[in-house]
Order: sequence, then C-alpha cells, then structure tokens
Amino acid sequence: MTWANRARLFFGLIVVVAIALGATLILSQRQAEVTSESASIKSQSYSVGSDYAGTVVASKAKTGDTVNAGEPIMTIQSDSLAHDIQNKVVVPKSAAYRIGSAGALTLLATQSGVVDRVGAQVGGFVSAGSAVATVDRANSLFVSAQFNLDPYDFSRIEPGATVDLILPNQHRLEGTVYRIRVTTVSGKAHASIEVHSAQLRRGTSNGLVAPGTPIQAVLHLRDDGLLGGLRQDVLGLWHQMGL
Repeated sequence: MTWANRARLFFGLIVVVAIALGATLILSQRQAEVTSESASIKSQSYSVGSDYAGTVVASKAKTGDTVNAGEPIMTIQSDSLAHDIQNKVVVPKSAAYRIGSAGALTLLATQSGVVDRVGAQVGGFVSAGSAVATVDRANSLFVSAQFNLDPYDFSRIEPGATVDLILPNQHRLEGTVYRIRVTTVSGKAHASIEVHSAQLRRGTSNGLVAPGTPIQAVLHLRDDGLLGGLRQDVLGLWHQMGL
C-alpha cells in the first residue's frame, strides 16, 4: 500500500468517525429534548373594579392602551357613594380610585401595563364589586406550556432548565423553567410549566410577542447519556460561534 493510499484511508477513517460522532450527538440531543403539546404567551394581570354601584359617565382608556400607575380608567357616578358622602360616612382612601364631588368615583390603574379588556361602556350600569376592566402588568409576559412526560423524562427536568420558545414566524427565544405543576394521568406526568424569558418583550417580532400568541416550546432535559457532557460542550461552542 502506497503512502498516498494510506493517507486516503486515514482521512477516510477520520471522516467516518466524525460523521458517526455527529449522528450520535444529534440523536443524544433529540433524546434530551421534549416538545410541548401546547403553549402560549400569557401575562400577569389585575382587575379594576368598583366598591360602589353606579353608572359609567366617562371612559378614559380602551383596550390596547398603555396606562401608568395612577392614571384614570373610567369614572362612575354612584348614588350610594353620594349618600355616604352626604351623611359623612368615612370612605377608605385607596390607590385604586379617586373620589370626586357628588358621588363621582374615578377608577385608577394601580400598576403600569396595557389595558386588556374594558367590560363597561359609558351609560352602562356596574354593580358593586364587579370588575370593569383588566390590565396586563408591564414586563410580566411568560409562557405557559403543557408537556406529557413519562416518569424518567420528568425526573430529568432540572431547576432553571433551558426552554426554546419558537414563535409562529420561527423566531427562537430562550427561556428557563420557573414553575412546574404536575398531575398524573395514565402513568404519565402532565406537566404545566411556566417559562420566563428576558427576551419576551411585548410587541417585538412584528407584534407576535403578545398575550395569546400560540408558540412551540422545546424543553431541554438533563442528558444522562455517556456523551451528555461532550454534547453540552459542543452545543456551547456552537452558541459561542453564533451557530
């Protein structure tokens, strides 16, 4: 065998080993990932309500409006509030409303955010204790994802595990496991996982990052295979190279 043939054989063996190693790493990666049954973007929200019944006389905000803490949402004219004021009944002070003369009650945003729903219109009657609007808190977006896992896969979820969040336009964001709620059905763990990500900024990705957007969540499990450490090193190198 000539030296040229030996060199070709040597480099051929290297190529075969590289291909086999790459295929093994890919298989190992797939075994260490699980895709959500369903997932969507959600937001923490709070309700705006009135302690007094009355008629809506002014609406200061509509669905989609951005509001800051202390800004008015709507004003209600309440005969019962007017009666309490006239009879010098002490009405508790609150950051949730502002009391005007003659029974006017202006409901305020208690935290900054975006108005998600307005449930009362000017001229409509609202009863005491009912919610008249809902506000999504600012910077509170998260993902709620549902997974069906066998016991072994469930045992491989680590605190702060990485979750790839794939938007409908295939743009990929990176999040981490924040909270897990589990129920067992037919021997499988039905896991509802709350995922947080600093990359979930409302309105980005052409407006797709918003409450209600359906997405795909890929959960990275702990790799217990022989090549687990090597796979993590290779993936880390790829990320550093921007691949």
